[in-house]
Amino acid sequence: MTEQQVTEEELVEKAQNALNQCNWVIGECAAQWTQRYAQGRTDADFGARIGLSGDQVYQRRRVWETFADVHDDYPKLKWSHFYAALNWDDAADCLQWANEIGATVAEMKAWRRAQHGEDLTIQGEEGEPAPFDSDMESPVEYLAPQTGMVRDPESFGGGEGGDAGELVGAAAGSSNELTAAGHPRQIAESASASEEAYAPFSKGARGSAEGSDSEAKAAPSAEQVIKRLASAIERCNTTLTPAIIERFPNLPPELQQRFLKAVDDLMERSEGLR
Repeated sequence: MTEQQVTEEELVEKAQNALNQCNWVIGECAAQWTQRYAQGRTDADFGARIGLSGDQVYQRRRVWETFADVHDDYPKLKWSHFYAALNWDDAADCLQWANEIGATVAEMKAWRRAQHGEDLTIQGEEGEPAPFDSDMESPVEYLAPQTGMVRDPESFGGGEGGDAGELVGAAAGSSNELTAAGHPRQIAESASASEEAYAPFSKGARGSAEGSDSEAKAAPSAEQVIKRLASAIERCNTTLTPAIIERFPNLPPELQQRFLKAVDDLMERSEGLR
């Protein structure tokens, strides 16, 4: 039994209907259109027919082409998880970890950085904010997911002011049980509390330690720097597709000059490495 051939118009209509529903469907349609009907046309041409930019179509098509055969193995993850991991050489490990604990995209990125030995108190390579504030305890304490008990508020002592006092004590006693998976959510929850309430993660909650604010953070080692640079360059090589190169002459001249200068500077700096 042969598979029924889908017409070009049917692919476009299917993608249009999926605009607000499923990025996977758009990526599938774009991939099939590219294989069967493109004939020299680009993602921008397909995007113009469904109301998306060429870059938006390219993103969805690449995610589909890369993860179409495995994304059902990660039922807890959203399309954005796969987009974040598109150019990762360890994508399978990261997606598996995120699926097992139901991690957000930000948590998955933080976990990956930790596996690569990066300092989670500094900004990531792609400009993500640091997942752990440098004023807090060492992020190493938060890397191992742990389980805990959920208690009924009524189980805490009665009496006037008793509930608040015991709740605060419980929060302070469990401060070392945070994990990388739950850290962003727990910080968001604590931010909604009253300004007068005790915050176990605030800068002053741990008391004053002489010299703690003045200690300079240790600079990353040469190995860490080279590892980060290698990852960044590998992502650049993967992202600089023939389609992007083809559209390069149409970009603003200032942007073209900036990019070419950055490439020249990198080549000049790296000459002494060989």
